[in-house]
Amino acid sequence: MESGMNPTNRSKTKEFNKPSPNLKSKEIKRITKLLKKKVYPSINLKMHHNSKYSETDFLDLLTYVAITHDFTNNGSKTFELLKENTPASNTVIHHIKKLDSEYVEKLFMKTFDKLIKEATKYKPFRKRVDLAIDITEQMYYGDKNDYMVCETKPKDGTSHCFRYITINVVENGKRFTLLALPMHKFTTKAKVVRKLIEYAKSKVKIRYVYLDRGFFNSEIINLLKELKVKFLMPAIRNVKIQRFMREYKEVQSKIIDYDMGYRKYNRAEFKLVFVNDKQGVKRVFATNIVVAEELTQQYFSWYSKRWGIETSYRVKGDFKARTTSKYYSVRLFYFMWSVCLYNIWVLVSLVVAIIFHIYLKKPLVTAKLFGAVLYSSEPRGIT
Repeated sequence: MESGMNPTNRSKTKEFNKPSPNLKSKEIKRITKLLKKKVYPSINLKMHHNSKYSETDFLDLLTYVAITHDFTNNGSKTFELLKENTPASNTVIHHIKKLDSEYVEKLFMKTFDKLIKEATKYKPFRKRVDLAIDITEQMYYGDKNDYMVCETKPKDGTSHCFRYITINVVENGKRFTLLALPMHKFTTKAKVVRKLIEYAKSKVKIRYVYLDRGFFNSEIINLLKELKVKFLMPAIRNVKIQRFMREYKEVQSKIIDYDMGYRKYNRAEFKLVFVNDKQGVKRVFATNIVVAEELTQQYFSWYSKRWGIETSYRVKGDFKARTTSKYYSVRLFYFMWSVCLYNIWVLVSLVVAIIFHIYLKKPLVTAKLFGAVLYSSEPRGIT
């Protein structure tokens, strides 16, 4: 661990237990600069050795565009007023669109690896963590036949989108994306769920995995059991489950054995949990987590953690640049960079909270201020 990132050297003195706003701000800036120094070099844009601009110049501009939710064309002009020697928007787009999508995906997997390596130096990520898998869609108004465009439910005047799937740590103060993957319209959920969980198992110790009802099918459930992970997800209320709901209408909680599927090879067996939420509404979960029937309320409490992923997606919007580009590699790069920025932001708060013994309920700095520190800092020479 680099000495500058080690909180143990700084947390023993009394003054760090109750930091002044100025002291905390200085530490946020220092850790942000250190993470920039570690992460930026992993983003290789295949620049020519005698290029006028560096990857750092490009990434600083993209960070500015992301936190201002602007188009690169307009953002590059306003960023030029803040920082000298900044690349023009067409230069940035030209370099990114030359990268194929497979390269971009691998590029950011390496970057996520580096961020996870930093995160797992700290106790909150060394214990067993709860994870959530979810799908996010970015609506698309171009040609439905463009590469990687998927069909989806109509929204905001279109029924087409680009689709991504993520696996996230969901704990108070540390909603952290371990991996994000693009999905093609022919990509099966089982294939990407396997990839996400196998990746996560290689990085962290998993306690529970939460999924939404869109993953409620026998193939996914059998896969989760094969991978030996404990899972929890809402069940789709099919005819059979609706019958059980009527049967247990007056019962506050009930756990039963359930099997799903019509053929032997596609049959899944698991627990079906019926439990009233705090408002008295009956909820139904599919799980392989064993809990005594009198403690079934715990299932609903656990699953409420999954809403952390909803929060993370809303907050990731704070790092979302706008684009009308038809080049998929550009759109993929923008999405992955927004996830990367989000992770750095979360990690900065985590490290500073540990230094000052702060119980972390939410990030210690706004996304906009964090972004400003990131793009304006010079990582060379920082220790």
